Amino acid sequence: MKSRKKKREAVDFIRFVFPMLALYTLFFIVPLFQTIGFSFTDYNGINPNREFIGFDNYIDVFHDELFYNSMKFTVLSALLLIAAANVLGFLLALALNRKIRSRNILRAVIFCPFIFNNVTVGFIWQFLLGRFMTDLYPMTGWEIFRIGWLSEESLVLYSVVAVKLWQSIGYFMVIYLAGLQMLPQDPVEAAVIDGCTGMKQIRYITLPLMKPTIFVCLFLAVTESLNMFPLLMSLTNGGPGHASENISLYIYNEAFKSHRMGYASALAVVLTIVISVVAALQMRLTKED
Repeated sequence: MKSRKKKREAVDFIRFVFPMLALYTLFFIVPLFQTIGFSFTDYNGINPNREFIGFDNYIDVFHDELFYNSMKFTVLSALLLIAAANVLGFLLALALNRKIRSRNILRAVIFCPFIFNNVTVGFIWQFLLGRFMTDLYPMTGWEIFRIGWLSEESLVLYSVVAVKLWQSIGYFMVIYLAGLQMLPQDPVEAAVIDGCTGMKQIRYITLPLMKPTIFVCLFLAVTESLNMFPLLMSLTNGGPGHASENISLYIYNEAFKSHRMGYASALAVVLTIVISVVAALQMRLTKED
């Protein structure tokens, strides 16, 4: 009976796991090895005939100024978004965790932009920061409407981060709200009795107790910061010049616009290695805490 039961459990395990394993292999493992193979060739994405060129593509990557430019934009936008999303998300959660009038409506309004996809958000803000402001300047004469938020290289980074923050801030607010509502009340009540209120309570009681929630939000913020390709495509398309071109958009342009599929594959492999290292470090820090 036991052997028959074990066989049935093994069959059930294979039956449930195999479909997902097959899909994972088909849509992840196979493309991964294809990309690695393409990275050692001069494949242009159109002509099936390709020549093996060894590590030439990888050598070109580390001599490519546009690669460093795209990595710089990716890192800066990620750092700004991670900091702003977590700080503002936590502050909004603190404010809306209080018993104030219409707090549920305010929560819904702030969270609402997160349900829009990146492409829709990009087109909305391209219109608002572009044509809409241009039309408002002659009517008002206000200099703020004259600023090229998406056309000036010195401002486009902050404009892109602000748009992404507007879209995702509600998501982080909801997670921090859940963390605040799950806090044990005994330490909080004891702190109030001892006179530890306001900023002291937040610093010495709330923040230490919310470390798991903070780590989750940091991880999600990294994910959101790397998921800006659709937003950039519809908002700036990498412009002006290459000022708002992150690494994902640069890989796309090299593969499908410049028809350098082999070189784009090498870029993708390098990016995968960098992300894997960052993820490993983040998981190790989280595990230690």
